[in-house]
Amino acid sequence: MTVTIMTDLFPDMPGGQLSKAKQVPKGYGGIPGSGPEGETCKTCAHYTLVKQAKAYRKCGLMEHAWTRSYGTDILARSPACSRWEEVQDDD
Repeated sequence: MTVTIMTDLFPDMPGGQLSKAKQVPKGYGGIPGSGPEGETCKTCAHYTLVKQAKAYRKCGLMEHAWTRSYGTDILARSPACSRWEEVQDDD
């Protein structure tokens, strides 16, 4: 007996936008995981928190491409990319 699981009611119809939960953030300055081991986007000097009605995590290197959408966001927990830089203290 073969069981088919239907994941889409109308598979031949063009779909709309993916929900935020299914989108993959694409605002990284480099390929996540190509940087120093043990570091994340949140520990990088380029990590930026843009505060509007709520806070959005962005990579400062990609500011020229920022939009007001989730597509240019980053995940703070993502492994660091090759463009990761240490945060400089202003002492």
